[in-house]
Amino acid sequence: MSGLILFPSFIVAHECGHALAALGFGLKTELHYALTTYHGTREQVTPTVNLLITTAGVMVGVVLMALGFVWLWKRRRDRRSEAATVLDWLATSLALNAGRWLRGFTGAPSNPQPDDEAFISKALGLPSWLLPYCLALMALIVSVAIIRQHAAGQRLLPFSAIMLGGVIGCALWLWVIGPIILP
Repeated sequence: MSGLILFPSFIVAHECGHALAALGFGLKTELHYALTTYHGTREQVTPTVNLLITTAGVMVGVVLMALGFVWLWKRRRDRRSEAATVLDWLATSLALNAGRWLRGFTGAPSNPQPDDEAFISKALGLPSWLLPYCLALMALIVSVAIIRQHAAGQRLLPFSAIMLGGVIGCALWLWVIGPIILP
């Protein structure tokens, strides 16, 4: 259930990060279900401003992932053999924001994914594929660390359920609900 509801909210939070940063620079902003557009003069939308706005959305995910991971680690460090509680699974869901960067493994160097991370990498003068691939590797390590916070023998079904719920929730948000609520 948490994946079904929380994972789409992570998409909205990511887009809100872009929108708030754009508003902070005085730009006209439109928040959509999976995209944020912003407009301003050439003097307002400099390459640096564009980089900072793009980075703001990514940083929302970084902060949520870090908060969730630290919260989960603090809750589970002395009770890893015990069954997880609802709060443990909430912390786990937040920490699974790292899953966004697993998309880095799906992109070719000529078309790296996710787009924001590829843009940031290129804007920093790096190959566009470098940041997405590095974040994908980090996400894989973080995902394994998240799973290991839970009791052995009690990992497969809950993690399968949360991931399935997340995929269904994101699909519903991206193709059904989101276009109606935030066209």
